[in-house]
Amino acid sequence: MTLTAALQSAISSLNSINTAVNVTSQNVANATNKDYNTQEAIFSDVTNGGVRIAEIIRRVNVGLRNELLGEINTAAASSARNEAYELIEQLTGTLTGQTPLTDAIEEFRSAWKAFEAAPENDAARTDVVLLGQSVAIEIQRLSDGLDVIERQIRTNLRDTIGDVNDALAEIERLNDSIINEKASFRPTAELENLRDAEILKVAEVFDIQVLNKSDGSVAVYTTTGLDLVDSTASEFTFNEADFTLTKTGSGSNDLSSQLTDGRLAAEINLLRTDGTSLQSTQNGVAPIQKLRDQLDELTFSFVDVSVAQARGTQFVESDTDITTFTGVDAGDVITINVGGSNQTVTVGANQTAASLVAALDALTNVDARIDSHGQVVIMSNAGALTITDPDGAAAGLGIVSSSPQTFAQNVAVSFARAYQNEIGVGSTALTTTTDLIATTGLTDPSTFTVTAAGAGATTITIGTGAGEAQTAGDLIAALNDVEGVRAELNANGFLEISSAEGSLVITDGANTPLASLGFITSGGVAVLEGSPNTGEAARFFEAETGSTPGNVSRVNFRVNDTLTSNAEEVKLLVGSRVLTALNSEARAVVGSGINIQNEDYTGLASGILVEVTRQGEISTRQSLRSETLRDNLSQALRDEVGVNVDEELARLTVLQNSFAATARVLSVVDELFGTLETIVQ
Repeated sequence: MTLTAALQSAISSLNSINTAVNVTSQNVANATNKDYNTQEAIFSDVTNGGVRIAEIIRRVNVGLRNELLGEINTAAASSARNEAYELIEQLTGTLTGQTPLTDAIEEFRSAWKAFEAAPENDAARTDVVLLGQSVAIEIQRLSDGLDVIERQIRTNLRDTIGDVNDALAEIERLNDSIINEKASFRPTAELENLRDAEILKVAEVFDIQVLNKSDGSVAVYTTTGLDLVDSTASEFTFNEADFTLTKTGSGSNDLSSQLTDGRLAAEINLLRTDGTSLQSTQNGVAPIQKLRDQLDELTFSFVDVSVAQARGTQFVESDTDITTFTGVDAGDVITINVGGSNQTVTVGANQTAASLVAALDALTNVDARIDSHGQVVIMSNAGALTITDPDGAAAGLGIVSSSPQTFAQNVAVSFARAYQNEIGVGSTALTTTTDLIATTGLTDPSTFTVTAAGAGATTITIGTGAGEAQTAGDLIAALNDVEGVRAELNANGFLEISSAEGSLVITDGANTPLASLGFITSGGVAVLEGSPNTGEAARFFEAETGSTPGNVSRVNFRVNDTLTSNAEEVKLLVGSRVLTALNSEARAVVGSGINIQNEDYTGLASGILVEVTRQGEISTRQSLRSETLRDNLSQALRDEVGVNVDEELARLTVLQNSFAATARVLSVVDELFGTLETIVQ
């Protein structure tokens, strides 16, 4: 080898070693940087002697990285759900073992117990109102708090969309830079580290797969095949008004269904209100709307005056065309009987759920509503509810499973019925087949009138003539055909006539049949239990706006303002009935992810809070488990591709020795050149 060749070899080696030292030094400097992959200088021989740096590579482990991307995605989704449940539990108090809703209802019951024992006690009477207000205030507080939580999640969702759009755009920019640098034979490891950091951000939002290209760029897709970055980056938009996710380059009106997991999917699921989500029992799906619905139904249970209910299973909204359900067609007839005459409703063309409910609601002693769970509910305010469904429309809505189908009267009287109902009870034992003329000695014909809720008086005729009530069953049916009136034989066989809601006046007529049936009368008017005295409120709870009970919900539930303003007082003689209603364990809230059966009012509230706690515990466990798996995989990947300081220091020692040896070669060559120069001179 000539001296010139030796010099060139030594210089190239020295430069290469210097570059390798810089790479190693950079590795050591980034030993604690979790986004940094160890770089390594790869040497290659030069044809005429010496070495050069062929390339600087990054240490990678594709398999571990892909596993980590999946766990990052799962952990981000679990974290979003857990954060939401923590907010809900903070609101309900269950996070710290508090149960303010249950406590408020229990204190309300205790107040009624004290009032029952001493109704003349002004303090006891006042406490009933104040603690009733506490129940309404707590429900309103929870409702307002859920609105705040929803706004926070919506803000988080907007931030998530913005962050992922930024990350995708940055991946595109880094792809372009890497392509250019690689084409110019310059190192790209640092740019790849930066790109990896952005990919990890995207993995929190979408479940992704990364495809490496020969030009050094990467393509990022979701595991469902949705392109995120390929030649260009996608940009996502979430429309909060119609709850749809769209992106550039896609003709789909909504891509939400293509999200499998990740923060974005979790946040969208947390905010869902559709029927499928409300029927789901999956953790993290519509928890806010479910709790709202459950509070609505708890609230409604305080003002419900029905005695029997039939509940559909199909999810509907007010504008849902019910003829789109299998078995529901225009012209179908649904027959309703609530202890009186048969009444019918005919399904119209393209009939909406709201208009069907309105038609049912217009029937005598029938109420209907779309409950908070999105189910059509038919309610009887008189007797047992029988639905005959010859054409299958009620079955198509999931209301009946056979035809005719009878829904028995509730075992428990609701709070509203216990407080509001005015009841007259006879003392003559009857059966439904008792001939009132032949057996009880009533004169044929005999009459009395009933007036309910301030409407006009309706005359009831007992006799043997056409259309007259001859048997006790006929009499009950005739009474149940009067709007606002309910009649039945009680456990003793005595005729009991009550108001479905509001005031009731029963007045004896020709031949005084009321007296013959054992009713106590005064001046020809039946003496009723539960009638308000002057200055007593006829209703305890009410809707702040709209009608009661139909418009009562968690947002407008209150104690009658005549009570809170002291314009009226609580009914004096209903304490025992109300306390029985509050103690009765025959209530239910079914729907929106919950099934609470055979509970009192306190039990309903407790069941709702227990479900909140249960879902919160599930989300916490899932979050801890997924975070542990993510951290373990992250550490395993760091162990594989991160900087090992001991290894780098050892490499640095080798490079320093090589540098010294190469420098010695340069020194020797320099001496030889000096000697050669002297000889030449």
